[in-house]
Amino acid sequence: MKIVKRIVGALFLPVAMFVIMFIACRAAGKTYFGTWTMWQTLIPSIAASMTSAMGIGIQFKNGRMDFSGGAIMLLAAIFAGRLAQAADNSPVVFALLCLVFCVVLSVGTALLYVYGRLPIVISTIGIALLYESITPLIYGGAGVNLVATPSLSQFSRFPVAVIPLVGAFAVYAVYSYLTVAGKQSRLLSNNQSAAVNIGISEGKNVIITYIFSGLIFGFATMLYASSGILKASFSSLSTVGSLFSNILPVFIGLMLAGFCGDTIGTLMGSITLCLMSFGLQAIFSAELGSAISLVITGVFVLVINTVSSRGGVWIAAIKKSFSKPPKVAA
Repeated sequence: MKIVKRIVGALFLPVAMFVIMFIACRAAGKTYFGTWTMWQTLIPSIAASMTSAMGIGIQFKNGRMDFSGGAIMLLAAIFAGRLAQAADNSPVVFALLCLVFCVVLSVGTALLYVYGRLPIVISTIGIALLYESITPLIYGGAGVNLVATPSLSQFSRFPVAVIPLVGAFAVYAVYSYLTVAGKQSRLLSNNQSAAVNIGISEGKNVIITYIFSGLIFGFATMLYASSGILKASFSSLSTVGSLFSNILPVFIGLMLAGFCGDTIGTLMGSITLCLMSFGLQAIFSAELGSAISLVITGVFVLVINTVSSRGGVWIAAIKKSFSKPPKVAA
């Protein structure tokens, strides 16, 4: 029964969202929802959402709010895309360069935080501004365009999009459950002073964590760079909003952690939100569907997190109100 409860708890949100959107789309005359063609379109969106969410979540669950991920992905995408085009449009070269550049840039963020002794928010915002300021200076500020290059744009299409999805999932799982740094990070996030006092090196832990987050951002960059035309950043912190639009699956993942761990929970969150967004955009026009999706997504995440944190208290209160009062001895 314990295993069944865990499986049901992990799958409830995506399955319930699929059923609701399936019924709503069929009622609106949209019969392609739920078909294999829909899943071929949806899987790359799930992959992009999940990889970005895990890149944020690996720092977020360790008590660090990292604002540099979007700038890292943009700068790495420009370098990797341009160099891969110069290397006969090799997808292998492109994938490796995405991983290498994201790891190097992420380690740069970690070194500033560790040796600059600045608060994490100041460090990551400063690095984001630095990396964004580089993008207009390289390649004439033209960014990168991989849409017309089939060998490179295939990373944002099914089935190749599954490769970065599986890669990011594996890196996140290995870090969380199999590495010493992942286990030490939990101690540092819960009680930093106590963890340092028992001999855990925060600086070393931060650098190792940023190496893993860099690998995850590398997989996310494969999808990000190949999905459309990327232009240089000409406004400050423009990359923050584009990345943090994918933070919502992290909240769902942390909520589902009690059933399936935050790794699978984040994947379930990405599937749930992508199903909802796809269904609403199918029912309404693209622009109206996107607007409604944003509103409903915010309300949805707020409600499920409130229920997950206060549900037990509410259920206990309801049971108490309907229970019979104890008999008073004469």
